[in-house]
Amino acid sequence: MTHFEIPKVPSPQVRAVLHYLDQIKVLNLHEIEKHFTDDFIQSTRPLSLEIPSRSKEEGLAFLQGLANQLGGRPLEARQITIYDIIESPGKVWVHLLTHGEPQEGKPFDIECIYQFIIAENYKFKALIDFVDSTALASMG
Repeated sequence: MTHFEIPKVPSPQVRAVLHYLDQIKVLNLHEIEKHFTDDFIQSTRPLSLEIPSRSKEEGLAFLQGLANQLGGRPLEARQITIYDIIESPGKVWVHLLTHGEPQEGKPFDIECIYQFIIAENYKFKALIDFVDSTALASMG
C-alpha cells in the first residue's frame, strides 16, 4: 500500500489532524488536550467490541495509560504510517497503521480509520476510530 503524501499547504482542518498525530507520536498529553472541545467524545467501532465511548478526560487518561505501557517511549514517526486522508467540511478521515512496543506484552500493529468531527475552531468535537478488531483482541 502506498503512503499518503502530505500536501505542501494542507487545509486548516488537515493541519489540525496532522498536528494531533504528531503529538500522539510523542504522547504529549498537554498538546493533545488542546485539540479537544470541552464536550469531546471518542467512540470505537465496530460496536461489537463493546468499548464504551470516552469523554475528553477519559480519553486523556487512556492515552496516559498507553504512555505508561510504552514506558514513556514515543511512537516514532515510522511507527505511525498514514495511508490516506480524505476531508469534507467539518470532517477528516485518516487511514493509518500504528506500531507500538509495550514494556510488557508483545509489539502491536493496529490498522484503523479515524473520523475526526471538527468544530469551527479546528478543535475536535468527536473522534470515531474504526479498528482492526482481531489485532486489538490479540493485544489482550
